[in-house]
Amino acid sequence: MPDEANRVRAAIGVVFFVNGACFANWLPRIDEVRDSIGVGNDGLGVALIGGGLGGVLGSIVAGRVLRPGSILRVLGRSAVGLAIGFPLIALVPNSFSLLALLTFLGFADVLCDTSMNAEAAAIQATSEGSIMHRIHGMWSVGFVAGTLIGWGASVVEVPLTAHLVVVSAVLLVVSLRSVAALKSVPVAAAPVAAEPSSFRLTRALVVILCLALAAATLEVIPNEWSATALRDWLDAGRLKGAGPVVFAASMLIGRFRGDRIIDRFGESRLLLTSLGAVALGVGTLLVAPNAIVALVGFGLWGLGVSVMFPQIYLMAARANPQRPGAGLATMTLAQRGGFMAATASMGALSTGVGFGSAFAIMFIVAAVFWLSGLFVGRMSNRGSEEVRLV
Repeated sequence: MPDEANRVRAAIGVVFFVNGACFANWLPRIDEVRDSIGVGNDGLGVALIGGGLGGVLGSIVAGRVLRPGSILRVLGRSAVGLAIGFPLIALVPNSFSLLALLTFLGFADVLCDTSMNAEAAAIQATSEGSIMHRIHGMWSVGFVAGTLIGWGASVVEVPLTAHLVVVSAVLLVVSLRSVAALKSVPVAAAPVAAEPSSFRLTRALVVILCLALAAATLEVIPNEWSATALRDWLDAGRLKGAGPVVFAASMLIGRFRGDRIIDRFGESRLLLTSLGAVALGVGTLLVAPNAIVALVGFGLWGLGVSVMFPQIYLMAARANPQRPGAGLATMTLAQRGGFMAATASMGALSTGVGFGSAFAIMFIVAAVFWLSGLFVGRMSNRGSEEVRLV
């Protein structure tokens, strides 16, 4: 049985790796796509809304299709959709086409996202101690690998089409083999908890929504805008692709330490400290005189963000063990809405007031949501009802 448990954990870890590596490959080359379709930052921001829009649509569908018996089927099909659509990014002729393609990819990605996290939560329920951060750490390993490949391909001027086609083919094969391995060793469903009252469920949803909106804002901005900011704001040249790489590497470090920290200090302390690390990173970025110091800021930012989503996913999945897709769909709806709003806002703000002010404004907005979620969670824990969130 230990061998089977290790095999299941390895398989779900590889699925997370592939998901992280997929989109990460084009992040260091977003500015190239922007230039090829002939738009500015504001136009790029509108096109990037597609990922969030597709994610919102996918979240609605995920709540209906994800059941304990359908999780791996949804996972396999969504992985195929991502692999087919991803290389088309290199071929879009204009911003509308990019918007439409990213809407499809966002739809497929959220189905992949929710299904793999539902499976991970089921595996977590059968494990002793926390493993969710390590599983999400594998996503960060994939993300780091993807950004490094994308940056390297950009530096040596590999054509974007060839780059994305090869990456997609490899990731598709690896992903489908991992899903097949998960199917060969079924994981027992998590124990069913007593159905919460509507009041307690409302409290839980408020916490999940606030935290997901905040974390989405704080994660998407460095992912999608660090390369462009380093090039346009700090004249980083070939270092511009290092922004997503450093951010992803810091998230990787944080996630592989997150399980130990939460087992020792608890969830509430971890989630509060994470915002402080992000604040330190944003502050460093705002006073950065050059690209090197800015990369330090993005690194601190990544350490803070790293522990946010693993816990939010777990909160959402355990909110209703009978229907993990419902809680995850609610969370991803807020997450993708946050991605969409933050991306568009960052594009407009960077054009209007510059990258420095844009980073500061977006952090303040996200911090308000994050602290509001923690406050509601703590008030719930002090009341008579038990809310297993923060």
